[in-house]
Amino acid sequence: MTQMDTQKNDRVRPQGRRTARTLILAALAVLVLGSFTTLRAFQNRDDGRDANGRDDERERYAIGLWGDLPYSDVQAQVGVPNLIADMNSQELAFTVHDGDLKAGNGTPGSVTPTTCADALYTQALGFFNSLRAPAIFTTGDNDWTDCDRASNGSFNSRERLDHERQLFFSTPFTLGQHRFRQEVQSTPLCLGLHRSHALRGKPPLEPGWSYLRLAQCPGLVQQPV
Repeated sequence: MTQMDTQKNDRVRPQGRRTARTLILAALAVLVLGSFTTLRAFQNRDDGRDANGRDDERERYAIGLWGDLPYSDVQAQVGVPNLIADMNSQELAFTVHDGDLKAGNGTPGSVTPTTCADALYTQALGFFNSLRAPAIFTTGDNDWTDCDRASNGSFNSRERLDHERQLFFSTPFTLGQHRFRQEVQSTPLCLGLHRSHALRGKPPLEPGWSYLRLAQCPGLVQQPV
């Protein structure tokens, strides 16, 4: 190798080293940028956003569901107040009582309302309006259908249902300390006889119930008495 060739190689080597350093720095920059992008993605998810950028926290909510209460003095005086206090300590979107403000039969000697007298519904209204969240209520059979039993005061079932309508459903708004507007069904979905009442020789009750024996409402199953 001549002296000229040696000088040429000496000039080429620094350029090669510079090129390698440039490539290494570029690769490191890509890695850092990728790591930063990944970190931001995880941060966004920790902030409650999914991969599409939607805010999951705004789509989540909790409700309070209860029913078949109270059935005794202990439940009315201790159980329900404790339950209401627990629900009021939570951030609930709304609450729902799915029916039966009392047991199927009145309890002789009870100190709280256990028959279908007006005091039963007044007590329930007080419970509902003690709830901080909006309170939704749907009637149960113990609230009106069974009110014609002697143990419940021998009331007229339809009259008790009308009383509930007037007390709980006279406005389109929920009960509770905070309220919202709800859709109230004002016309029956279909017509028919309540199967249990038909078999007991009683007149038709309220149309639109899931226990109806209906030719006009396909898809509903007859329930055993």
